[in-house]
Amino acid sequence: MGRPGQRESTAEMAANIDRELRELRSVLARCRRDRVAEPKVTAALLAHLLLSSRELLQNLLIDTAQRPLRLVSMPPQEKSLLD
Repeated sequence: MGRPGQRESTAEMAANIDRELRELRSVLARCRRDRVAEPKVTAALLAHLLLSSRELLQNLLIDTAQRPLRLVSMPPQEKSLLD
């Protein structure tokens, strides 16, 4: 990402979410049958999915929202041509 406050593109966000989920799944696979670790990693994975899907949806809504038309004032000489 560039400037502070600049949002991550939807494609970048999806790629990052995919990478993070692969990492979490790898950790989960290593701690299978561990009565303490497995539920904690599963909870982390589910929390990550919940939060990241909300952020991704928000990004998608921003990307697909209709942009308002920009009203530009006409110089006086052009206004007179319309009359």
